[in-house]
Amino acid sequence: MDFLVYGLFALGLILIIKGGDWFVDSAVWIAEVTGIPPIIIGATIVSVATTLPELIVSVAASLQGSSEMAIGNAVGSIICNIGLISSLGFIALKNTIKRKLFIKKAVIMIATLSVFTFFAWDLNFSHSEAFIVALFIVVFLYYNIKGSKDAKSDYVLDKRTITKNVAVKNILLFMIGAAAIVIGARLLVDNGKIIAENLGVPEAIISVTLIALGTSLPELTTTIASIRKKNQDIGLGNIIGANILNVALILTASSGISKDGLPIQLYDFKLFGLTFKDFPNTLFIDVPFALILMLLFTIPTFIKGETRKWQGFMMLFTYIVYITLRVGTGVGVA
Repeated sequence: MDFLVYGLFALGLILIIKGGDWFVDSAVWIAEVTGIPPIIIGATIVSVATTLPELIVSVAASLQGSSEMAIGNAVGSIICNIGLISSLGFIALKNTIKRKLFIKKAVIMIATLSVFTFFAWDLNFSHSEAFIVALFIVVFLYYNIKGSKDAKSDYVLDKRTITKNVAVKNILLFMIGAAAIVIGARLLVDNGKIIAENLGVPEAIISVTLIALGTSLPELTTTIASIRKKNQDIGLGNIIGANILNVALILTASSGISKDGLPIQLYDFKLFGLTFKDFPNTLFIDVPFALILMLLFTIPTFIKGETRKWQGFMMLFTYIVYITLRVGTGVGVA
């Protein structure tokens, strides 16, 4: 029985990886064919596509009453996107950025998580609060469209590549990829909960580690591809866009489908032999680490106008500290 559970969990990860890969490739092709500039593709179309696994996992978890898995998956994905995926990109390749375009998107990213934290401080993210946070998507799209008008697209469409076979292939991959993501996400949620129960580990830790990493793999694929092509612009835009959507889309959607909003669960937290009762791990551990990583991602890059290797190592170190803290501390629902 345990073997089957772990097997289905692994199958869910595989479906999300391949489904996300197919979906992203076909979505980018469709966007290019329709004439959408690459800057919009990286920051919006690709971000939406790569965020679908997190969205589906969190919404499915909320429908099943697992609010902590929904929140942990979204915030954990932000931490994974910057602390693991972006850090590897920064270490592998230095990239020069356009300060004006970068800082606007980065500030929206930080502001979105900060406002969510402020609203969730009373241990519930209500429907009205979710609506307000969702408006950050409008702001983000506005600045992307505004910025794209001043950017010159280097993409030149070769009409000879738009054949009937290519079009059918990409449309099929788009649909199959979306279906694989949906099925994989469901397998991940259902079996992730069983694994958490078998190991005596709360859903929060499973969601911010294994599931967060699994659902962030499309972002990892995009980042690796951008490094391979010696251009991190799409990868950086994808990470920022995905992080904004993790809060402004995923957490707001999770709150919206929950009857009384999205509650913040309390746990018994053990550290250095001390036990802290009724401890909101999400607000006091997950969110602070996410904000620290966002600042490490943003401030040095903006000041220098480029990414640096030491910056990547700092983000990776912060991620390792976070995972060690979350996995190594005592747990238990209060």
